[in-house]
Amino acid sequence: MEDPFNDLRLRDFLLFDRVATLGTITAAARELGIPKPTASRWLQAIEDRAGHTLVRRTTRTATLTERGKAFHVAALALLATAREARDAATGDAPGGTLRVSVPVPLGRLLGGRVIAAFRRDLPGVRLEISLDNARVDLVAGRFDLAIRGGALPDSSLIARRLARVPMWLYASAAFADCDAAQVPIVGAVGDTQLLRRVRPDGGEPVVIVDDRAAVADALIWGAGAGVLPAFLGEPARADGRLVRLVETPLTTLDVHAVYLASQRGDVRLRQLIDHIAAELVTTLHGADDAS
Repeated sequence: MEDPFNDLRLRDFLLFDRVATLGTITAAARELGIPKPTASRWLQAIEDRAGHTLVRRTTRTATLTERGKAFHVAALALLATAREARDAATGDAPGGTLRVSVPVPLGRLLGGRVIAAFRRDLPGVRLEISLDNARVDLVAGRFDLAIRGGALPDSSLIARRLARVPMWLYASAAFADCDAAQVPIVGAVGDTQLLRRVRPDGGEPVVIVDDRAAVADALIWGAGAGVLPAFLGEPARADGRLVRLVETPLTTLDVHAVYLASQRGDVRLRQLIDHIAAELVTTLHGADDAS
């Protein structure tokens, strides 16, 4: 029996992805440069062959059903394979756009040598890096890669652990000879339990910030002490602006790269992840050498 999907074209799957991402048929048609009636006809062809409603339409929006979400993930895999096939057939260097979500503190790491190294290796690839401490939805946000710190929930995403990062109690160099229990604390969300290991009697932070990069800046300018990952604290410690107030790390933070299974063979993704991992290793080895 002939497969009803045999007469669909790659353009149909591309349209489906754009509708899923942009949330309206009108916007998807505009981006692809086709009339809206044509886009509606292509979308209907997919649903006719699937035998199910994949997109709920209103006069203004288009949202995926549960079957539509599953179909979208599979469509992304097909589009990625098509891109790889095109590159292999033409012999072209990798191109296109790579969208990455990175927590703000790690953005400082990506903002320098990683971007420069990646650009040297793959100059034809456009990088779009979004700095956001929230855990983004890769499919909804159309991200190719997310860097995440901490424990990962069970999911269908592929995860590669890049590093296990120690978290130290740092302070401005002005507090180098002070008792850790007496130094004012600049805290980030979730630090209370960690700080009890060195301040068992408690003591409220004088400042709470929801971004450790901002905590690092405050400590460097002399605001007090705070918990920082080594990739933020060690560069400032190496040049004398920060010191460690305790001899052992308060905890460790696993840093992962996560991406969709459909992106597994993407050479651009692999190159970027390798550069990020290498930069983390270099920073953390520097911390070990300075200990």
